[in-house]
Amino acid sequence: AVSRDLVFAWALAALSSLAHLAHAWAKAPAWLHALHSPPFQAALSVAALLGPGRDILASGFAALGAGRPDMNTLVGLGAAASFGVSCVAAALPHLGWKTFFEEPAMLLGFVLIGRALEERAKLRASADMAALQDLVPTRARLALSNGGWAEVPADTVGQGDLIAVLPGDKVPVDGVVVSGRSSVNEAALTGEPLPVVVQEGSKVIAGTLNCDGAVTVRAEHSGQATVIADIVRMVELAQARTAPIQRMADAVAGRFAYGVMGLSAATFAFWALAGTRLFPHVLAAPEAAAAAA
Repeated sequence: AVSRDLVFAWALAALSSLAHLAHAWAKAPAWLHALHSPPFQAALSVAALLGPGRDILASGFAALGAGRPDMNTLVGLGAAASFGVSCVAAALPHLGWKTFFEEPAMLLGFVLIGRALEERAKLRASADMAALQDLVPTRARLALSNGGWAEVPADTVGQGDLIAVLPGDKVPVDGVVVSGRSSVNEAALTGEPLPVVVQEGSKVIAGTLNCDGAVTVRAEHSGQATVIADIVRMVELAQARTAPIQRMADAVAGRFAYGVMGLSAATFAFWALAGTRLFPHVLAAPEAAAAAA
């Protein structure tokens, strides 16, 4: 969903950016000037706010209403303020204000890039964990007292059961070799490219590949008690747990948001009430440039 919203937001932003060519291109075609018209730009802005920006705005204003403003609040206020001021400028052209209808699409596009990258990283980690779990076979050869063996579900193997592992098999349980000699490829777990020789007394891990000899393994852990299962659980807990830097960011986000909103309000109040009288040349220079153009 985030990737879809990202594509939509950047498509709207691309249309807004394309319209700006009308300023730099003296012989721009009529359709390019139409793209730069306030009604069309306003339509793009509305599409950005109600489309990819809907969840961000809803979350941000809900957090503000609960007294816990966050980054979504700042993004929502910025996009909404840009749209609101542009609507006033378009409705009251005698004010001489410029419109900034393209800002919501651009702002939301950049925010969604970060979220798309974060989602991609989480999906990749989940896929890696699924691939790691798939290393463990679902069936095991349980050694019988008469010298034969029976195929049973690997997660039903109990501690102390003897498991026959033939060449080419993946080890179904964590355990200790009680007979036989072979080499085991542990690259999927340890990264070691060369097979490790195992013999009586050697420990083996579920999911590793038995290369060239038959061994009998006494099971110690199976199912969700194996090393691989522990690794998967630790990664899942790490993904679910908030990182220390994120907890610190959450702790200061509210104060930061209030600070930004306060500075924005103070800046607006200063220029609305006293700024233009104290520093009249700040506005005089752009007006002169516009008149010369």
